[in-house]
Amino acid sequence: MKALEVNELRKRYKRFDLQVSFSIEDGETLAFVGPNGAGKTTLIYTLLNIVRRDGGEIRFFGLDVDRHEVEIKRRLGVFFEEPHLFDDLRVRHILEFCGSFYPTWDRRYAFQWLEELGVDPNQKFKRLSKGMRAKVAVVVAFAPRPRLLILDEPTAGLDPKMRRVLVEKVREARREFSPAILLTSHIMRDVEELADRIAFLEGGRITLLRSREALKEWRIIEGVCDGALSVEAISVKFGEANRFQLLTEHCGEELFNRLQECGATVTRVLAPDLEEIYDWIIDARNRKVE
Repeated sequence: MKALEVNELRKRYKRFDLQVSFSIEDGETLAFVGPNGAGKTTLIYTLLNIVRRDGGEIRFFGLDVDRHEVEIKRRLGVFFEEPHLFDDLRVRHILEFCGSFYPTWDRRYAFQWLEELGVDPNQKFKRLSKGMRAKVAVVVAFAPRPRLLILDEPTAGLDPKMRRVLVEKVREARREFSPAILLTSHIMRDVEELADRIAFLEGGRITLLRSREALKEWRIIEGVCDGALSVEAISVKFGEANRFQLLTEHCGEELFNRLQECGATVTRVLAPDLEEIYDWIIDARNRKVE
């Protein structure tokens, strides 16, 4: 069964129009990446019916979000980059209150994780630093052992050590109760480590959706071409002295034969990481806008 199905979802603002379709399988992690303003947080708010959509269908676990919203949300764990819990409550009371809504809430797991993260359960939420607030919010998201985790920039604002702890906690959750995960992040290293598939969101549209394994096969080809370079590629950059770089997802004999036909000499073939691929795609978009 699919954990989430989104068909022709649409949300319009004055200068922004979100239009997406996608799905997440049970146990799968799908990461959304994109620049600020791409629509990542709007997408999450719309999926959760916090912001009403203008069109399209949303189904969690085969259930329509409008007809079964309460039942669905009892199976979700949600983390927002800017967590809003209960400022005047102590952390332990926040956990007890939130736990009352979830039949699957694991109290022992929640307080054990608080201790591991170094959060004082007797401290009032409003007195915590931004990083500590984020830790509490993450615990609240994971403690129900949900079927689907929705994590909006979960490692933003954390120091490197705690970021690694959280990434390991996500892995631990996948081993223990196999949730599906919808993740947004600006930290490509985290996405590369956690995601099964990666969606590039730009201007409210999914411009590219690939598996992590498929992206590992992408290559950057560098060379020199005295003639017109006419090849199929994700993006091509030209430099001085007829030099070129191109990003391709199909690096095989057919491409090299075509480069040779164009009079190109290949000097290097590189295997980019996800951050380099992301930079290439965003750069290509910016050059099109210009």
